[in-house]
Amino acid sequence: MRLFKKMSKALWLIRKAFFSSFIKVHYSQFGEDIVLKELLKKEKLKKYKGFFVDVGCYHPKKHSNTYMLYKSGGSGINIDMEADKISLFNMVRPRDWNVLAPISDKQEKVNVYRFGKFGVGSTIDHKFAVDTGETIYDTTELFSKTLDEVIEESPYRGKQIDVLSIDAEGMDYKVLSSLSLEIYQPKIIIIESHHRSIDEILNTDIYRLLKDHGYVLRSWTFYSLIFILPNSDILKERENV
Repeated sequence: MRLFKKMSKALWLIRKAFFSSFIKVHYSQFGEDIVLKELLKKEKLKKYKGFFVDVGCYHPKKHSNTYMLYKSGGSGINIDMEADKISLFNMVRPRDWNVLAPISDKQEKVNVYRFGKFGVGSTIDHKFAVDTGETIYDTTELFSKTLDEVIEESPYRGKQIDVLSIDAEGMDYKVLSSLSLEIYQPKIIIIESHHRSIDEILNTDIYRLLKDHGYVLRSWTFYSLIFILPNSDILKERENV
């Protein structure tokens, strides 16, 4: 009997050591969608029918903070300032409303600075472009739009946003401030920040703006801050305590 128990225990340990299910697939660059899974109610994610907005969407799958939501049945607006990137979204994510435009806090003619044919660092912020120290691949002139304008021209006008993702290379605050938070009230906001300490983050315009609108900083994944709007219906109950 004792030998049987030892063998059973050994087999149990082997199973736990080598066959436990622990791999989590993610599409986001820094695992932001893994955090989303922890925030969202399972029943909401399993048959997701919500609405998301992805500014600086880059690629329909790679480094995408919203592809998990799309795969689960959702749809939304993807915005980028490079035509090739929007073409990919039209091919891979036809349910979405895909928009070619730089986003800022006002409408104006801007220069789009690229550092490669299909890179992640494109920007309309000249100082940001210069400070990278990288060689500029090319420059294109486009007219910027506000986030409000893009949404109002889409099928989602007036609809509350479940997840707003902003990755705008130096323009993140201007993008955020171009959205009427009182109207669209994103339940979760993922926004880029290159600050390296929590003290610096707490002193940013982004943090102050969102705090003033009732948001709570819930997570921080390398370059991404994740804010939640407490008592939102898509959040797990523990997030509303």
